[in-house]
Order: sequence, then C-alpha cells, then structure tokens
Amino acid sequence: MQKGSFSLTIPFRIFYLLFLGFGFLCFSQIAGAQAECPVQLSQQRVVVRYNGSVAVNCSTSVSHKGMGWESSEGAVPKTSNSLIIWRVSHLTEWEIQPSCYINYERQCLIELPVIIYKTPDNVSISIVKRTGPMIEGQQYELQCDVQNVAPVHNLTVKWYKGQTLLDQTNAIKYSRTPVNETVLLLIRPDRDDDGAQYRCEAELDLGAEGPQYPPNKTSDFLSITVYSKPIINETKLPSVVPVFRGYSEEIVCEAEGNPKPTISWILGTNDIVYNEVLTISESTPEYVSCVAENSVGTTTRNFTVFIQDISISTVNHTEPMIAGEQYDLQCSIKYVAPFKIVDVGWYKQNKNNIIETIKTPDILTYKVQIRPDRADNGSQFWCEAKLEAEGTQRTSTMKSDNLSITVHFKPIINETKLPSVVPVFRGYSEEIVCEAEGNPKPTIIWILGTNYTVNNETLTISESTPEYVSCVAENSVGKTTRKVKVFIQVKPIINETKLPSVVPVFRGYSKEIVCEAEGNPKPTISWILGTNDIVYNEVLTISESTPENVSCVAENSAGKTTRQVKVFIQDISIRTVNHTEPMIAGEQYDLQCSIKYVAPFKIVDVGWYKQNKNNIIETIKTPDILTYTVQIRPDKADNGSHFWCEAKLEAEGTQRTSTMKSANLSITVHFEPIINENKLPSVVPVFRGYSEEIVCEAEGNPKPTISWILGTNDIVYNEVLTISESTPEYVTCVAENSAGKTTRQVNMVLKEDYLPLIAGLIAVTVVFISVIFIFIYSIYYKTAKMGHYSLKDAKPSAQNGDIAQNGKHSPIPMKKFSQSDILA
Repeated sequence: MQKGSFSLTIPFRIFYLLFLGFGFLCFSQIAGAQAECPVQLSQQRVVVRYNGSVAVNCSTSVSHKGMGWESSEGAVPKTSNSLIIWRVSHLTEWEIQPSCYINYERQCLIELPVIIYKTPDNVSISIVKRTGPMIEGQQYELQCDVQNVAPVHNLTVKWYKGQTLLDQTNAIKYSRTPVNETVLLLIRPDRDDDGAQYRCEAELDLGAEGPQYPPNKTSDFLSITVYSKPIINETKLPSVVPVFRGYSEEIVCEAEGNPKPTISWILGTNDIVYNEVLTISESTPEYVSCVAENSVGTTTRNFTVFIQDISISTVNHTEPMIAGEQYDLQCSIKYVAPFKIVDVGWYKQNKNNIIETIKTPDILTYKVQIRPDRADNGSQFWCEAKLEAEGTQRTSTMKSDNLSITVHFKPIINETKLPSVVPVFRGYSEEIVCEAEGNPKPTIIWILGTNYTVNNETLTISESTPEYVSCVAENSVGKTTRKVKVFIQVKPIINETKLPSVVPVFRGYSKEIVCEAEGNPKPTISWILGTNDIVYNEVLTISESTPENVSCVAENSAGKTTRQVKVFIQDISIRTVNHTEPMIAGEQYDLQCSIKYVAPFKIVDVGWYKQNKNNIIETIKTPDILTYTVQIRPDKADNGSHFWCEAKLEAEGTQRTSTMKSANLSITVHFEPIINENKLPSVVPVFRGYSEEIVCEAEGNPKPTISWILGTNDIVYNEVLTISESTPEYVTCVAENSAGKTTRQVNMVLKEDYLPLIAGLIAVTVVFISVIFIFIYSIYYKTAKMGHYSLKDAKPSAQNGDIAQNGKHSPIPMKKFSQSDILA
C-alpha cells in the first residue's frame, strides 16, 4: 500500500484509548449482574389438561457449559444451545416436576410448577335420606357428588336454584391426583319453592394461567315438590261482605296450597256447600265460614253478610237537561248498620272521573250540583258510600244504580267536512255537505243569496255559485251558521327554469335538483325513478347510480303535471399511455386525459397538474377533442407524485360553467443508485496495525444492493467494509438496482504511527532546553553575587587616589590590586 504522513492528533488518540477502556469496564459490570442462575422460562407456571400437550421455553443470554431440562417426561439432555424446549404431547404424570438447569459459574436450576387438571367424570345431585314431597318450613339436606376430579383443592362447588346462585363451597381436601368429593347444602323450602329446580356445578379455579373460562361440569336438575297448608285469599274474601237488598252477590273463596285444597262453605249447623263460589243475598245467614283443607292442614275464614241500600236521583227535575245550565243530584243511603259512613263520592262515567267527595258525613242524604255539557249526553252518574265497620278497620263500599241523563245542546257544524274555503274546477260541479251535531237533531238549510235557500244537507256548487254561501243548523236550543268561500282550482304548473330537461352530474359526486310547482290547492311533489321507486320531496339527490330518465310529478285535486328529466354522467380519467410499470427517471412518458359525456357542455380548456393546483404542467385552451395527451420526463424527486387533469366546461347558450376533475394518478419513478460521496471519500487513510470501517450508502429506487470489490474474485456484500493494512490499495463500492449501477473507487493510504518517535523527540528536546536553562541561570547567579559595579566615566580624586568618581558627585571607593591579588 502507498505510505503517507501521520494526520491524527495526539489528544484524539488518547481519547480513543480511554473510550475503549470505559466500554470494557461497562461490559464487565453487566456480565457480573447475570451471574445468579441466568435462565428465563417463557411461562412461570403451567396449567394443562390431563393427556394434553405442553411446551415451555428455557433460554439464556450468557455463555454456558451446558443446559437442559430434568423431567420424568420430556427431559432434554444437556446441550450447548441457548434455547431449549420442554415438550410433552400427552402429559399423564400427575406429580411431574420439571426443572431447567444451567452450568454457568456453578450449576443452578429453576423449577417449573405444573398443574394437571381433569374435569369430573360425573356430577350428580340428590336429597339426603328423603323421598317424596317436602313440607314447607322443614329442613332438608342436598348432596352433590363429584366423581374423579383433579386437583381437588382447586374445586369449587356452586349451588343454583333455577338461575340464581345460592351458595358455593371450596373443597378442603388436597390431592393432585383424581379423587371423589361430596358437598352438602341445607335448605328450608317454602311454598314458593314448589317445582323449583336445583343443580350443582363443579368448577376448577386454576388461576390466571388456566383456561379463559374455568373448566366446569353441571349436574342434572333436581326438581322438588313442596307441600304447603292452604292460605285463603283475604283480598278476594273480606271479613265483611255487603249485599244490596233485592240483589244477589257471588263471593269467591280462593285458597293456595299443595296439594290443591278442597273448599267448603259452612252456612249453619248442617248447611255445607262444596264450591269455591257462593251466591249470597238478603236471605243468607249473617255469619258464614269458608274452609280450605288439604293433607297438610286446614284453614278457616269467617265473614259477616249485611244488607245495604243506596239510590241516586235528580232534584225537582224530570225533563232533559240543557247544556250549560245547573242541576242538583241527590244520593240517599239506607241500612248501613253496623257500619258508619266514612265518605260519599260522586262519579261520572268511570271511577277516575270524581265529581265531589264528602268526608265523614253525618246525614244519609247527600246532594251535588252539576253543569252538564254536550259530552255528558247519555252519561252515567252514580254515588258511592265508603263504610267502615264499627270497632275495626274493615271497610266496605256501597254503590248506587247508574243515573243516565239526557242533555240538549245547540247545533255544532262539522268544520272538518265543511271547510271555510271550497275549491271547484271551472266547467265542473262539486257537492259539499253540511253536517251538524245537536240534540235534538238540527235541521240544515243553505243560504245562497238574499232570497235563495236550499233545505238539504248537500249543496251542489259550480263556477256559477256565489262566492260566499252559508250553512244554517237549527234546533230547539239554538242556531249555528258557517260561512263558506267558493273558489276555482288550478292544475299544477312546474317551474321549468329551475328544472331543465337535461341535468349533468359528475361520476363519483352527487347533486341536488329541485322541482317547484304552482297550483291551487298547493300541489304535492314526487319523483319517479323507476317502476316502484318513488321519492316524495321537492328536492332529489342524483348521482351516477340514478336512472337515466327520472320524472317529477306535481299533483293536486285539480290534476297532475309531469316533467321528464334526463340525467347524464360526466366522466374524466387520467392514465399513462402504453405503460403500466414504474417509470425510469429521465425517460419520457405520455399521460392521457379522457373526457366522456360532456353534452350539452363544451370544453373551454383542459389543465394538467402535479401535486397541487399551483403546479400547472400544461393548459390546452378551447380543445376540440375528448382525449388529451401531455409528455412528462420524471426525475427522482417525482417518485410518489400525484398527477391529475381538470376540464373547464361551459353550457351551450349560457354562461354557466362547471369543472370536472379526474382522480389522482400516483406514479412510481425508478432511478439508478447515487453513492453518498460525503460518507465515502475517494482517499481513506489507515494506520499500520489498526483497522477502520468505511460505509457505502446509496440512494436509489428500487433500494440498491451494495457490494465491495477487493480483487478479481473477492466481493463483500455489505454496506460496511472493514479495512486494514492487508486490504488492497484500491477497493470499489458497487451500488446496483434494476435502474442501473454506480461505482466509486476508494484509495487506501497506509500511514505509520509516529506517536512513540514524536514522544521521544519531545522528551530529548525538553532535556536539552532544561540543560541550557540551568547553564544560563548559573552564570546569572554568579554575576549577581559579586555585586553591581560600573567604572564608566570614573575619575581619580585629587585628594584621594583610592576613590573614583562616578560623574554624579558620588565617590566610588577604589582599591588598588596587586598582581598577587589579581592572581588570587
């Protein structure tokens, strides 16, 4: 390889060595944390049906000297794999205890808890020491037998009556192998339990690892029969029973019991009637008893029969009443002993229509005032007295006969059958009817002018009839008049401006069209879309699924008008011409826009767009054809771009415009790979004794495959290549896809590691500089120690030859040295 100069700095090399040391330390700490039995089970606990299959993974993420499964079934011998499976296809050993072991720093293992369950062979329910019907109120014991179930300590027995959970019991035994279990339940049935169905259910609660729905088995139903003493219905048989003088009453003695009780009435010493129903009258004894009896017991109810008398009448009036006038009604009560009157109520038609209530009256004749209206004609009025037996809380009610009243009232004309405005067609006649309700029945006449009357309920009108006529209804109470206006009817006229005969709609869109019509009376609007498809609305929503021909029908009593509308579909589409595969960047392709069914519109212009409305490819003004082609030359940036075309339409003869837009056409562009030269320079240095990784990344569609060519037959298929001093001087990265191939040659430059030599040179330089520094410092120190003297400009003193002058008026002492002093 070609040699080159050293280019990396010393701080960078030092940082690199520190980084490697820190990574090694972290790896050592992580490895030490997994020293304690480093195996993992895919399941911490297994629940499996007897003779079922089971599979559990045991895995490790550390290097080991062997691992395996110990088990009486499905054992896995020691292996060097890092994932082993304990698998048994038919697990039948109840006490099995598999464990996964590993030889790591030492041998350790993890046991896998296994629960094998089996649903019972049979679950049955029975009554303990009892056959035949039960007696209400007594205690009985139900027994649930569960046969051959495991594990019994997970067993719960649930007791049900019908669908209601009564109780649940957990088994107290402990056994992993199948055993039988018996559970008891105490019950005390009442009469409502007759025919009740009991069952018990054995359920295995196996926890979260068990089946989603706990395994269970249910017994057959146990239906019980409960015998009960008769209970007489006191609501239907009160203790005091009133009867009106001159009338008879039927009273019923109903009793509930099992077996069904027999009913008898005791009317005297030897007078017994065997029947549920007894007819009483004023000749019935005052005291009567009902006896209900069955095999469990006898129940008796005593009651008193007393005679009542109550009547209602009008006061000082025998003729029919007049609506709106006031009248008095009177209620007379006789023979209420031994009762007292609590209150008296007045009623009309039904019990909910209370006229008045008098509380705690102290007389036996009561009056109420009424003001009847026409709705009261034939109404039934009555009074009721609520009685209470003296000394008890027992009550009874006396009711009078009904009083039917006749009410005379003024005529009321039926305005529904005779509206205030009546239409009539020109050239035709109509019959109108004047019906009036009144008592007595009213007479009807029509007034058509000053001296023109018609004595009849029915009147024939035509265009010659006066604009206003009057109906007069009259009886002995009064007279009623209704005025009627006669007008001419008009057949519907549909607005053709708002509903043209031809309506366009774009494919994939909907549109509303409106049918408006004038007429008298106001017409109803409907749309006919087919034989049985009718829409009743002025507005119709149309789309491509709407039939080609629809009809609007406007109809009133004057006639019917129909307007036919033709619905046509406008369609526009975009596609590539003679090309269905992905496009290749840089090549030329044709896009075609096809437009169908634009009549009665003309095409003003067609525009081509890419990605958005502002990115216009081309616009064709006033085209005269229905197929338009544009050429594109996509690049790699166009991959996934959306293209569409739009046609602007104008209705012939008008200024109305419309725009049709095609669906988006998404294109796929394939382009040859482009290698990232920033991440892969043409020259790559590598230090002797070290390795480096270089990366070849390439962009392309389809995604390119990367390979390195190191020699004639040496090819590496990877984006990353590890290089060293043994790598050839020139290597080539090849990026290739179906669109083409791109290569990049890289020159490997081998560099020496001059770090130790530089360090030595620096050390020698430092020593050399230190020696020079010490030498200079020693000379400086010696000079400073001898003092600072200057003989410049010194002059001998005339007075003293041993003193020199420094020229600044300061004498400098001088000493004359001898030859011996100098030598010394």
